[in-house]
Amino acid sequence: MEQTCPMPDLETERPAADRGGRLTRRGLFAGAAALAAVWAGRRRAEAQVGADTPGDVDPASLLHKLVSRCTFGITPEEYNLALSLGYAGYLEHHLNYAAIPENPTLAARLAALGTLDDSAATIIINGQDALARTELTEAAILRAQLSTRQLFERAVEMWTDHFNIYPDNTNLRAYKTVDDREVIRAHALGSFRSLLAASAHSPAMLAYLDNHISTAVRPNENYARELMELHTLGVTGGYTQQDVIEVARCFTGWSVRTGGPAEQRHVFLFNAVNHDNGQKTVLGNIIPAGGGQQDGETVLQILLDHPSTAAFIAGKVCRQFLGYTVPRATVDAVAAVYTQSNGDIKAMIRAALAPERLAAAAPKLKRPFHHFVSGMRGTLTTMNSSASLRNLLQGAGHLPFNWTTPDGYPDKIEHWGSNLVSRWNFGASLCSGSIANTSPDFTAMFNGLTTADQYADRINELMWAGAMPASERNRIRDYMLPDPPSAARRNEGPGLAIGAPSFQWY
Repeated sequence: MEQTCPMPDLETERPAADRGGRLTRRGLFAGAAALAAVWAGRRRAEAQVGADTPGDVDPASLLHKLVSRCTFGITPEEYNLALSLGYAGYLEHHLNYAAIPENPTLAARLAALGTLDDSAATIIINGQDALARTELTEAAILRAQLSTRQLFERAVEMWTDHFNIYPDNTNLRAYKTVDDREVIRAHALGSFRSLLAASAHSPAMLAYLDNHISTAVRPNENYARELMELHTLGVTGGYTQQDVIEVARCFTGWSVRTGGPAEQRHVFLFNAVNHDNGQKTVLGNIIPAGGGQQDGETVLQILLDHPSTAAFIAGKVCRQFLGYTVPRATVDAVAAVYTQSNGDIKAMIRAALAPERLAAAAPKLKRPFHHFVSGMRGTLTTMNSSASLRNLLQGAGHLPFNWTTPDGYPDKIEHWGSNLVSRWNFGASLCSGSIANTSPDFTAMFNGLTTADQYADRINELMWAGAMPASERNRIRDYMLPDPPSAARRNEGPGLAIGAPSFQWY
């Protein structure tokens, strides 16, 4: 039996209201203690989840779980698509993302962001580095909310954190736009081998980790260390400090072009003059002298073929799609797929999301970006500008491309589990019209409805695809009484739903 922890009954955590009955901000936070207790209970339940497939899992419930893991927020359209295609069909539909027609509204919005397709040189020449960073962030929000290629966007999220780059200066802001387009998005559901190689040749990564100034006379170890610790082997993957030194030597001369015509600058350059051409030994492998750029290419191959990389990347995929604690047998199985498929990311995700493995997975906490976007998806929100929403995401600690260290935003409940205020505040702000240029479509949500029961059912349909716990559904209904609900209560209902305990999980 899949083990879960029951959600608190919102009737016992009734939000405070002012004298007119309106929900107050203090009232929105009244359930925080209950929510914290739920999180603690989820962690206990998670630790008890075994690798065996439950024999009595409801197929519709499992399908609901699959849609939730493959998207930034379940919607009736996605759930109905899954019902029509079945478990395997729905998963293959999203893995074959290039065949999914993209949302025309999204395409039009992205087309208006003029720097997304520019070269780094063009962005820098035009003095648009700050604009490029803003537009890249807005594009990430729009894609998560509106894209029909939801699993692809979730893979992009995973690899963006895995190969994290903090664009804190003019060149890096321009370089990151290209890195997002030509490294992360180009290979997110392709081959990890191609993804790693693209990252290693990326001016953004080379500049961020100081490899662009690494020379034979003064080799810089930053990229070498993160390449092994964060990108391939993992911190316990079996490398030594001497391996870091030797890998750094192999990548000397891997740099960024800064000379020549302005429009030809800011691309990968191997500077042979700065390369250490001596013999190196990496993880026991001798790399002969005189190899030039091939020294770095050989290191990538050694790391890609290492069993620690298979285990580390498999663990990353399992954490993204299954949860914080995954049975060793599952990670081993996905690692075997990595090895057999030569690092095929689709094959690894397919293995991780096998029905018996997903059925055994504990619920996972939405990180703030996921939570905010899922609220926007469920309330049919239109975002004309991301400026105010970016401020809220930054306040919640989860603005895209804003994590300063190479390890990327944490995917740990310990990091996000106490981040309560921003979650409750977001739902209240969104549905009260306090987020400028960001508007839920209450007319479309509630057109033709006249009773609180109907409103609560529609919220359940749009935001949970019918799976909202009855206690939470009834609490929202009761809040919107008496019939017919006032416009204010109608608007506040979805905000309360975004703060509901079960909406924090997927």
